[in-house]
Amino acid sequence: MKEKKIHSRLPQSTPESTHLPKTTVTAGPIKLPEPLKIFSENPADPVTIVFGSDRLGEGAPDLGRELIKSFLLALDDLPKPPEAVILYNSAVKLALADSPVLGVFKSLQHKGTEILICQTSLHTYNFEGQAAIGEIRTMNLLVERMMRAHHILWPK
Repeated sequence: MKEKKIHSRLPQSTPESTHLPKTTVTAGPIKLPEPLKIFSENPADPVTIVFGSDRLGEGAPDLGRELIKSFLLALDDLPKPPEAVILYNSAVKLALADSPVLGVFKSLQHKGTEILICQTSLHTYNFEGQAAIGEIRTMNLLVERMMRAHHILWPK
């Protein structure tokens, strides 16, 4: 049997020609290359939660409102509260005086959580002056706040 030599048509890489960032594998947390350090390596860092709706999920609206209520109650039971909660679009309804979760937001705020509400959304839904908790912010300020966040959780 004759042995065939197979030649690659692709150039061979050498350690000098490879331009991948170097990483170190350790027994502890994964070490990310510098360009990938978008997120903090410490999962205990504060979390910012962003809501774009007054309910969770795409199914039945009543179920979605119950799910967001359950989510917020579970959040309030955690030993470490989120750093901030941002509300935009129909989620601003959660900060109104007749909201079934207003008590949860008051509890979170008391524990140090910032509650930030989109000014444009309040205006669009004709809820100006009706927010019972939190601070009203422009979208520019909400985006700046999100950019400073260690971790963002965006429940849908």
